[in-house]
Amino acid sequence: MNPAYLDLPMSESTNNPDVTPEPAKPTGLKKYVDYAFSGWRPWALVGLLGCVLYFPGLGTSGLWDPWETHYAEVAREMVESGNWLEPTWEHSPGQSYKEKYFFSKPVLVFWLLAVPMKIFGVQAAQGGIVSGAEWYLRIPFALIAILGLFGIFALGANFFGKRVGLLAAVILGTSAQYYFIARQAMTDMPLVGLMTAGISLLLIGGFDDDKPRPGLLYSGYALLGMAVLAKGLTGFLLPGLVFLLYFIISADWARLKNMRVFTGGLIALLMAAPWFIYMSILSAVDNLLDDEKKTFFQRFFLHDHLYRIGHGVHGDRGTFAYFIKQLGLGTHPWFPFMVWGGIRSAQKVDRQKLTKPERVELFVLLWALAGFCVYALSVTKFHHYALPTIPALALLAAIWLVRWSQAKETFGRILIPLALILGVIMISRDIGLMPKNLTDLFVYNYTRDFPKDKAVIGQIGYGIVFGLMSLALTVFFLFFRKRLAAWTPRILVIGALLASIWGGWYFFNQMGPHWTQRHMFDSYYALRKQNEPIGAYLMNWRGETFYSCNQVTQLKNNTRLKAWVKKHQGKRLFILVEKAAQGCKLTQTCSPGKTRPPFSISLQAVTPGSCSKTSTQFSSRAWASKTFFSCSVTSGWWS
Repeated sequence: MNPAYLDLPMSESTNNPDVTPEPAKPTGLKKYVDYAFSGWRPWALVGLLGCVLYFPGLGTSGLWDPWETHYAEVAREMVESGNWLEPTWEHSPGQSYKEKYFFSKPVLVFWLLAVPMKIFGVQAAQGGIVSGAEWYLRIPFALIAILGLFGIFALGANFFGKRVGLLAAVILGTSAQYYFIARQAMTDMPLVGLMTAGISLLLIGGFDDDKPRPGLLYSGYALLGMAVLAKGLTGFLLPGLVFLLYFIISADWARLKNMRVFTGGLIALLMAAPWFIYMSILSAVDNLLDDEKKTFFQRFFLHDHLYRIGHGVHGDRGTFAYFIKQLGLGTHPWFPFMVWGGIRSAQKVDRQKLTKPERVELFVLLWALAGFCVYALSVTKFHHYALPTIPALALLAAIWLVRWSQAKETFGRILIPLALILGVIMISRDIGLMPKNLTDLFVYNYTRDFPKDKAVIGQIGYGIVFGLMSLALTVFFLFFRKRLAAWTPRILVIGALLASIWGGWYFFNQMGPHWTQRHMFDSYYALRKQNEPIGAYLMNWRGETFYSCNQVTQLKNNTRLKAWVKKHQGKRLFILVEKAAQGCKLTQTCSPGKTRPPFSISLQAVTPGSCSKTSTQFSSRAWASKTFFSCSVTSGWWS
């Protein structure tokens, strides 16, 4: 040992048997790596990772239809009415509340949106939504996504080391489904971020020492209660199912007492139950109904929980393999290593006596399996339903990648590394050829037209990043196989970071105009004159309601269209239409026998009285899937 590395003189260190020489101080790159992994710095790195991935360009794109705009409008009406407990939809001041309540989701997501609306304002003086509102409306959701990163880092670092914890945070944060949903004001990130942090605190507080840490335990239970208030019963039932499976399989019943289940459960109930009880009683006693004439209990507990699982409500249908594809795309490039990590963990923990880290590894494995099975068994399926399993899969992948890189685990010499690399290559190819798969990870309607021309640059960017990453893995496999284990995590981290920055900073915002109506209503408010109304013809994507502050008229059929035009005869009207096919329907309704409107690509006023029995002229402008018409009409054909 080099004496220069010891604090004591050479003579004292060698002559005194009670003195233990200190290890040599690291040099070179290892010195800086060890510095970064010491003290508070890993926490700072995780926070920096989240800020870099999720904050830049957060408000560039308008709120996406239908989820973001739907929840934002409910929150706006909360602020407008001053009633922060009873959510409404399409309700205006002075209007009857009959069938105007919104019962599909719990209240937390609306509070997250309503608080910044109340602080910064939401309605512009000239009408519509203030510029830049999307930025502060999405911030709470991005922060909760970062909380999820902290949670998975803390869990990994506490039981498997800081390298595992930090890599798990990188894997989770750079998974496409996670970083896209982190940029959206929807219910799924509050559910997953709060649930991940809550589970992590419960495991650290109850599994780390023989003596439980009640402060961490109670905080974990409180976060799970908030997860229930974010999206529903899944926030508590899924963790509860995982804990139950863990105790049954491990027979670690003595630890159950340390988990403070009774008092912790009461804390979770106190966080979530009061609002649910209030709404259930109020809706039943006062006969409060939503727009489908359902009470709170009928809508929330029966329709949106029981029927979604057992009967099917909205969304897709599919077999258990449905989410394998979505996880492969939504966690790229990590999915092959998640699968292999899960297999190796199952082999490792399948024995009677488990160490402390192995008990946690078993729990994380059950988290991934139970989450996958619960959503696979549900009849209703959306691509983003896979999101609650990704934190567990991220930690499993990190555990085994670090073990492999440190030569504590072997993936074999040829077959397993080849299979893993081929998995990365094939999924990279699918994303490069079909970027629509990425937006489908978090949108509502998967059959909606995709703007292929607008996606070309994003497609090229993904192709370059994933192509170079695949090439690097292939080169190491073919020519530097002895160093493959050490370099695979580095290559994956670099590729995933570049892809997530490209996806979040550019691709998400480039696709935004296809799913948002912000630009449509900015144009409307810039062009309209006093008392010139706007209608939405044969569409109900929610964005038209939010961006008009509930001033749009829903023209759900031709009868309503004709009545609306007759009511406003002599005025210039603005009509929002989805797709050219419905624009033709609009033309035929105004002028039977016509097949296509004479489009002029501008938003200028047309000659008064141009809409008659024999002709219809429109001024229009199209953005992706929506078209905006202005039309001046007289009574003529409508009388």
